[in-house]
Amino acid sequence: MRIRHDAVFVSSVLFTAALLWLAPHNFHYASTWQQPFFREDRLWVQNYWMPIGFASLALILIGLIVIWTGYVRRVRWTWFVMFVIVWVFAFPVYMLPILQARLAQGSIDWSVFWAAIKGPGAARASAKGPLNFMLMVVALFLPVKSFFRRDASGPR
Repeated sequence: MRIRHDAVFVSSVLFTAALLWLAPHNFHYASTWQQPFFREDRLWVQNYWMPIGFASLALILIGLIVIWTGYVRRVRWTWFVMFVIVWVFAFPVYMLPILQARLAQGSIDWSVFWAAIKGPGAARASAKGPLNFMLMVVALFLPVKSFFRRDASGPR
């Protein structure tokens, strides 16, 4: 088996890394399945983390299957599946809350974002989602020509 180092291969490796990077966080959410409620102050709140964790793990698994079965062979519909995973799953879950919080403050201060990446703790953890989303966007658009260029022998 010969490994080709082209844009589709690099994209599939980036997608794999990005999706696997999301897995531990979602395993943690899914592992709360035995707790139907959480106590917050004096209230009991339903456990929404468990279904979010399982749904995210399912999308991660679907993404990995699509990448390593059809995407690496340049099957065009697999690019659209990955487009949906990036923009309908990753963007609203990992990027949109950050953008909403920053826009509510009046502007987006990217220096705070870069400081969060360099610093330890919760700030770095909150920067993980946007970084992962950006990695997925790069992986999505890197091989666009490989999926959508016309073949020389095909109709024009």
